[in-house]
Amino acid sequence: MNLKEKIVSIVFALLLCAMVYSSYIQSLCMMSLVILGFLNFDTSEGTTKVKWTWKPFFGLKAFSKYAHFLVLTLLFWIVLFSFWQLGDDNSYFLERLRIKVPFLLIPLAYIGLPSLSRLSFHRILYFFLTIMSISVAGVLANYALNFEEVNVLLKQGQHIATPCNHIKFSQLVALSILAGWFLIKEQFGRGSIHGIWVKVLMVFLFLSIHILSVKTGLIALYLALIVLTILQIYKTKSLKTGIAILTLMVVLPIVAYKTIPSFNKKVHYTLYDLQMHDEGRGSNYGDSGRITSLNVAYDIFKSAPVFGVGAGNLKSEVYRSFESNYPQYEKPLMPHNQFLFVLAGSGIFGGILFLLALFIPLFYRQAFKNEFYLGFYVLFLISFLVEHTLENALGVGMFSSFILLSLLYIRNQLSNQEYSE
Repeated sequence: MNLKEKIVSIVFALLLCAMVYSSYIQSLCMMSLVILGFLNFDTSEGTTKVKWTWKPFFGLKAFSKYAHFLVLTLLFWIVLFSFWQLGDDNSYFLERLRIKVPFLLIPLAYIGLPSLSRLSFHRILYFFLTIMSISVAGVLANYALNFEEVNVLLKQGQHIATPCNHIKFSQLVALSILAGWFLIKEQFGRGSIHGIWVKVLMVFLFLSIHILSVKTGLIALYLALIVLTILQIYKTKSLKTGIAILTLMVVLPIVAYKTIPSFNKKVHYTLYDLQMHDEGRGSNYGDSGRITSLNVAYDIFKSAPVFGVGAGNLKSEVYRSFESNYPQYEKPLMPHNQFLFVLAGSGIFGGILFLLALFIPLFYRQAFKNEFYLGFYVLFLISFLVEHTLENALGVGMFSSFILLSLLYIRNQLSNQEYSE
């Protein structure tokens, strides 16, 4: 492991920690990765010399080599190219651009950063698993100290307090469980305390995510694990083991419903929320508002299906639609579906570019064969169905950072395969 790879690994570890505790440090870490892409570390003469390099920009000439990652910049260009549709207020447009800037810069980091070795990748995931376990332990301790009060809030549709946004926190917990799954599959720390610790932490986090009972993270985790289990059945032809695991995944939510108070209350509240929506009385309930936001987004898309109403105009159009068609909702919600969000703002044209940016990095040279990467993608695709994940800084940071981390490792694997051949 060379010096630059060590520094990159440390920055990734800090980045994963900052996703939970500090959006400011998260931004600094992401910018540090970009800057590291432009630096060379020469240790050949016994001292370390740091030199600036323009390799990331030169790498743009070899577009075909990096196209699978550069395609992520489309997520920025989709917003920028809607400038011609702007009205009088451009503040929302500028906010969209600012949030999408990482998709413009992270591809440059990918070109300039070294590939991550198996050891580096495993250590980063191990650190992530550990830091999320510590964070969750703190959350559960606070829940235990305020058990009765929090349960009352859960009955009212509130959530257990978390260090960052509760939906993003649940996604990070789900990702850390997938990291544990991957480390166990890769036999990380086999025969040592580290290997045992990974299994203990994974079980702890799996139980904890049911206590947190955030629907987005929990449902996405189950679907990701189901996909990975089916893939494992296909690879190993071990049908009995696979069916046993899938059966367990069906039984566990039932057991959680019967034994975990927070999970039970979340299920009951969600069903009540949906009932209120069906009866036309859901204006004060979260899920009802989210469902209504999808109807609003679809109506906006139908009004301008080719190019949308413009990414910068979407907020005003949503507010106008809520005021005209759903006046009972005091607080309009932006579309809680990433795909509809893009279609309403940028139309079919933007939707096609969005899908290219989304799926090319997954299928490039069968990158999906890496189980952590595939699980991460499934988890985020599910979140896209119920959240506008890429419309806030934390969501963009999580998505772009994990793609960068995973593909730096996958690039190393592909290089090793080519060398051995």
